[in-house]
Amino acid sequence: MTAQRIDQGMAVAAARALPETVDKELRTRYRQLRAMLHRAGLAPTYAFIAAKAKDKDEDAGPGQDKLIQAYRDAARAIRVRVFGGDLRRKPETMTAREVLTELGKMSPAQYARASAEAAAFVGWLSRLADACVQGGQGGDDA
Repeated sequence: MTAQRIDQGMAVAAARALPETVDKELRTRYRQLRAMLHRAGLAPTYAFIAAKAKDKDEDAGPGQDKLIQAYRDAARAIRVRVFGGDLRRKPETMTAREVLTELGKMSPAQYARASAEAAAFVGWLSRLADACVQGGQGGDDA
């Protein structure tokens, strides 16, 4: 049996959630999520992501569809990381309201663990986006 480090699983999950094309704007959004999780916490950050992952509407401008889809993918990946081990739930189909309700029901220890899982995942997402940004836009410029 081969042991796998936790960060290896996070890297794989982030690679799966990362869009094929990453531009400077998307990289910056992922960096903001990482900072937001550290400052605001999991529940407010997930609510923000869910709001940004809204259904496409007529007001979405050019290029907004890719951001909406990126937020949807991030939200789904966070749900799977946080609730994937619970066989009573299907994280892929949970609504934002259900996620926030379940986060509110968690004990402090469970919430801390879920926050750590989400922070590690978003950290990997941010690092991979930085590495994959298109057009020679990588590096430390924000």
